[in-house]
Amino acid sequence: MTKTKCIATFALLTFALTLLGCNRAQEVIAPEQTQSVKIGFLGSGSRVTFPNGAAIAVAEINEMGGLLGMPIELVIQVGIEDAAVAAAAAERMIRDEGVIAILGPNRSTHAVEVGPVAQKYGIPMITTTATNPSVTNAGDFVFMASATDLFQGEVMAQFAIKELGGTKAAVIAQQGDVYSEGITEIFTANVAKAGGEIVAKEFYEAGATDFTEQLTRVAAAAPDALFIASFAEGVVHITKQARAMALQNAAGKPTIFLGADAWDSATLLESEEAQIEGSFFSTHFSPNAEQPTIQTFVKKYETLHGITPVGGIAVSYDCVKLLAAAVERAGSFDATAIRNEIAATKNYVGVTTIAGYNANRHPTKSVVIMTVKDGTKVFYKQLDP
Repeated sequence: MTKTKCIATFALLTFALTLLGCNRAQEVIAPEQTQSVKIGFLGSGSRVTFPNGAAIAVAEINEMGGLLGMPIELVIQVGIEDAAVAAAAAERMIRDEGVIAILGPNRSTHAVEVGPVAQKYGIPMITTTATNPSVTNAGDFVFMASATDLFQGEVMAQFAIKELGGTKAAVIAQQGDVYSEGITEIFTANVAKAGGEIVAKEFYEAGATDFTEQLTRVAAAAPDALFIASFAEGVVHITKQARAMALQNAAGKPTIFLGADAWDSATLLESEEAQIEGSFFSTHFSPNAEQPTIQTFVKKYETLHGITPVGGIAVSYDCVKLLAAAVERAGSFDATAIRNEIAATKNYVGVTTIAGYNANRHPTKSVVIMTVKDGTKVFYKQLDP
């Protein structure tokens, strides 16, 4: 509620008490008629469309009478570039806005700073596409809605060695970023487990646009696959420069580019400069899946926004529905009761699915592998844990 509305409400309440008496005033301004249930939503970087998925879920719940009879209101802050800003935004939402939960952020580097804020205030937090397993280390009020990098890194390593038939892989990652460095280490360890070899491991600073030095060393190693643990803007530059130097393996075939869920971005997929044809990446859902809940959501989103939703938008929708289901089971807005019901989630089916949560509050759920064909991402296969 805005400051102006609060003053107006207070004045009206005082006037009613003076003229009508306390009981009559409660009939005029009942809390259930003037209040809403507030949910905080944090979006980092370029993922400014992620709240669109959450907004669809909120609209559906409100059309059905709201949450425990009260309408939901999203309190949103997106475009956050600094982890400290994300943490401050979460604290403001909790202290000043009275949100019952925090959804997001989508970057692991930011989520590891927001988690302690949620834990300090005892407010449930469900990350959207933050996937580093350390995100939940803050405590038992912090949950994840996406498959962790422990699974994504393993999946893509197995895919590189066993399905694509390569033996040598290289990696390039953003130095100092929790997500980028974390999934790189997981991918690297699993390549070795699958019988492959990491022949080059390169890092770059945030904001870099020239990758000549790193890619020259990668080219010298002649890898069969290059795992690019980068965000969309970085992938655009890396793939463009890699193809310009004709990066190839020992047999003279083009090195195959691999990525993870950060690749599932309109910034990358619609870029005219990115050279990602024939690449593969893991993500949270396929808009082409036949599951009714997926197709209903995709059609609704396309009608509203004119484009097909990416995985993070779908997960943002599910975060709201997952939280709402926990509130309904709890039968109250008590934070601890809600937290307990999120932990007790079993067989949630939305746009994505969650079989349940483990002791670390990591979800058990599938990932899909997409490939890029004729400039469009196309479903390749689904992998279950």
